[in-house]
Amino acid sequence: MSGSDSARSFDWPGKLLARLVPFQPRLAFRLARILGAFRQRITRRWPTAAEVRALFPHLDDAAAERVARKIGALTECNRVLVHSILRSGIDPIRPLMSMPDSISAPCILGTFHVGAVHALGPALERLGKPVTSFRLGSIFTPRAPLVIESTEGSAEQRAAAFYRAMTQLRGGGYVVMALDIVTGSFIETRCLGRRLPLARGAFALSRMTGVPILPLVVRWTSDGVQIVIGDAPVTEETTGPWLEQYLVDSPAELTLGLLRTLLAAPLH
Repeated sequence: MSGSDSARSFDWPGKLLARLVPFQPRLAFRLARILGAFRQRITRRWPTAAEVRALFPHLDDAAAERVARKIGALTECNRVLVHSILRSGIDPIRPLMSMPDSISAPCILGTFHVGAVHALGPALERLGKPVTSFRLGSIFTPRAPLVIESTEGSAEQRAAAFYRAMTQLRGGGYVVMALDIVTGSFIETRCLGRRLPLARGAFALSRMTGVPILPLVVRWTSDGVQIVIGDAPVTEETTGPWLEQYLVDSPAELTLGLLRTLLAAPLH
């Protein structure tokens, strides 16, 4: 059996686990972690230990293999999460969220494609003030005060959304924007020795409003999902180093999308 065929043979257990999430969410995601780690161990993909070592050369072979299995576990948790949201909505995920007591506002929250990337929505609903999250698309219907703005559409539509974000910040609210994995024009920085393109939007919004950007990541834990906020604001110059330090400290938080982006980028 080829690696891709072997990987596909694990799809059906993940879909079954998504059916379990509304009834036993913590159990479902614990089993998803076991499934993802086992899949990686059998297929040696998602990712390979060699791919992990290419980004974290300080790891020996055994440590790289352990990280690869944990990334496999993370990948399956995220897959089960998406299947569950599409099938049953976001309600079963809401009780799993753990957040800091407070996040000062106004504030731009800069996110990255690491950890539990699709679990952020229920946390943003708890901020208590108006919050606008920019996304390529939405897989759930948010509750107030969260509003999701699409990053798709015409230039006029994107400009109007940007203006609404400025108004929100000037009114004391929050705006959430991804900083990494860019399809259009970008700001170049480095992370893990590779070129990492950063989206311009959050930095432009920060300059125009004087509102700081705080880095935010979402982590799976043994008991649910945890929101982690950086201690200090980031800039165009410090975002790459912040993300690099986070990943060096927690390499298993690297998602496949960001891993492939970094591996495809030239070494610096």
